[in-house]
Amino acid sequence: MTTDTAALMRVFGLDTMPHVVCWAVLAPDEAAAQLHMLASWVAWFQDRYRLDHRTVPPCWADHGDLVEELSALRSGWQSAYQGGARLDAPLTWHTHLHAARARLREHVAGSGCRPGQHRTT
Repeated sequence: MTTDTAALMRVFGLDTMPHVVCWAVLAPDEAAAQLHMLASWVAWFQDRYRLDHRTVPPCWADHGDLVEELSALRSGWQSAYQGGARLDAPLTWHTHLHAARARLREHVAGSGCRPGQHRTT
């Protein structure tokens, strides 16, 4: 494994056991660290799946519902792509992704946020 691959595995959380992040119980410093790690994955996710502001707006981290949804997607993705995962795990994840994309768009539409215009909810 190259250094670049090892670094990417760390960024995406594939170097540790997948886990669910329970945002409700995190101390502020823990939440900030988790959000930083999530942001790296979200940037990759947006690029890989060509998601625009209607699905994941620039201000996603300011919306608890989007953080929860994206965090759940990341946990599922980590589990699906972790060594030892079932061979059909990525297909199952993509099934969940399909439903999650609709929920993300619904959250964003309800937020009132537009490019360059964040609205607190």
